[in-house]
Amino acid sequence: MATFCFMAKAASFDPPQIPGWLQDGDVEVYEKDNLFNHINGASEFYFSYNFQKLWVTRYKQDEAEMTLEVYDHGDNVHAYGIYSMERPPEADVKNIGAQGYFEESILNFVAGRYYVKMNAYREPNAALGVLMSTARMVSDMLAEDPSLPDIIKAMPTDDLVPNSRQFVSNTFMGLEFLGSAYRAKYNNDDGELTFFVMERDSKADIESLLIKYHEFAQTDVSVLSEGSYVIEDPFNGTIHLKWVGNYIIGFSGDDLKSLRERLAAEMERNLGV
Repeated sequence: MATFCFMAKAASFDPPQIPGWLQDGDVEVYEKDNLFNHINGASEFYFSYNFQKLWVTRYKQDEAEMTLEVYDHGDNVHAYGIYSMERPPEADVKNIGAQGYFEESILNFVAGRYYVKMNAYREPNAALGVLMSTARMVSDMLAEDPSLPDIIKAMPTDDLVPNSRQFVSNTFMGLEFLGSAYRAKYNNDDGELTFFVMERDSKADIESLLIKYHEFAQTDVSVLSEGSYVIEDPFNGTIHLKWVGNYIIGFSGDDLKSLRERLAAEMERNLGV
């Protein structure tokens, strides 16, 4: 996990000074009890990704305006998760923090436990100018090592659909008992599948999850042990699972056996299990 400089347990945020720009008012602080005042209608979604606190700083330069939002999600997994769920599929991602993307007047990135959202108004070429330079500065302030979550980094890259690596914090595949999972899409000339990884604290937790899944699918299972399973999920179709250590590696979508086997083997190697 990344090392954090100044905000890991801080109650306040000292915004950066941006050359040529003036801070416009005090830093706005939002917590769970008032986040709806800033993102009305979306706060529950942010809570599901371990939201801790938000600092909002506004800047002005003549008629131009800029807003810097720093969301603390407690760890790099949940910060990446909320970022990955909001990242557009067509985003041109860059090495900003752990990862980021920019459009004409918007720049969003993730760094350690923080999800940062920036926008500028009435500022020509903002993304390649003040937003980018400010993002580099803020990322350095927030995390010494703003790396992606380990499981995201471990996912194979061949045949990966761009911008499909995500962390789902709960109710994976619409099933509450499945909890959280990492997922990504892969495709080749024969079709597309969704590859996912569930990590739990112990093998007992994995066994409990598999028992519940079999019960949901109304499938009898006498003995559970590490190995492969096929679940006929009434909502999600045929699901291929492999239990290894504290992980489940799984697949849904098209029946691409050779791709499944290659992805599973590579993921096992990358995870060291």
